[in-house]
Amino acid sequence: MDMTRISGNIEPRAKLMGKMMDRCDVDIQHLAKDRLGLTLASAIRSCRLCSNATSCETWLAATAGEITHRPPAFCPNARIFAAMSQADGDESAR
Repeated sequence: MDMTRISGNIEPRAKLMGKMMDRCDVDIQHLAKDRLGLTLASAIRSCRLCSNATSCETWLAATAGEITHRPPAFCPNARIFAAMSQADGDESAR
């Protein structure tokens, strides 16, 4: 695999993931602490390998200015983001 191609999607995917986390009201600090950072590492890897970047961009544009607390079903991190959404109540339990 070509390293240029691999490294070329890191920044755009990081931006998409950051926007998705903001839209779903996920606190990166809580995500980073979960399972000693393994949950965040898994989410980053899933986002980098995701084949739905265009759908992600479209969904983010359609929900601009909203806090949804519910990621779209096509997102490989939907379960993680839904579980870590600050809408879920007591953050001290995380």
